[in-house]
Amino acid sequence: MTDNYKTICDELDALTLTYLSKVSEYIELCKDNSNHFQKGFVELAHAKYTMGTRTISHYSYDKRMKASLQVETDDLKRVSIKQDKSEKDKPEQMKEKEEGLRKRNTQTSNDSEPKIEPKQEKKVKKTNKDPLHWFGLFVSPSLRTSQKSFKLATEKLIDQVNTIIELKEMEERYHDLLESKEASRQDVEV
Repeated sequence: MTDNYKTICDELDALTLTYLSKVSEYIELCKDNSNHFQKGFVELAHAKYTMGTRTISHYSYDKRMKASLQVETDDLKRVSIKQDKSEKDKPEQMKEKEEGLRKRNTQTSNDSEPKIEPKQEKKVKKTNKDPLHWFGLFVSPSLRTSQKSFKLATEKLIDQVNTIIELKEMEERYHDLLESKEASRQDVEV
């Protein structure tokens, strides 16, 4: 047997071990997601029981609801959470505020004319996007816990999808290596 054949066999072995560990990781992600969804539904049922079925129903939903979590894919078909524009700007705004506070006392006392800057920032109407406010001001703690469980499960689903994509890529690589192994073996036999 040639060295090429042996290296292909070694790559197949290594890829098989990596694939099996990735399958194990995927199974753990499935179990974790199942637990998060289960906890979310149990807490939601408890909230319906404590707050009443009329309080938590489809009649309480805001008809103008929007998704609180969005995903995006990259060139490699990986899925990630899409950040809202307002969330992207928050760190920059915080940095600007910190710099403004730091520079506040750096003026020298020799300035005879105080500088007055007009307020350029308009107050933006703060809208609360939290869907829990649809169900009243004081919602059940079970409903909050349910929301957290469902959010966590949804975020973990992204990891699960990315793991599936990695497994498919490994399968394709495995089949390519098998074909090159067969071609290499036929070259040795001839």
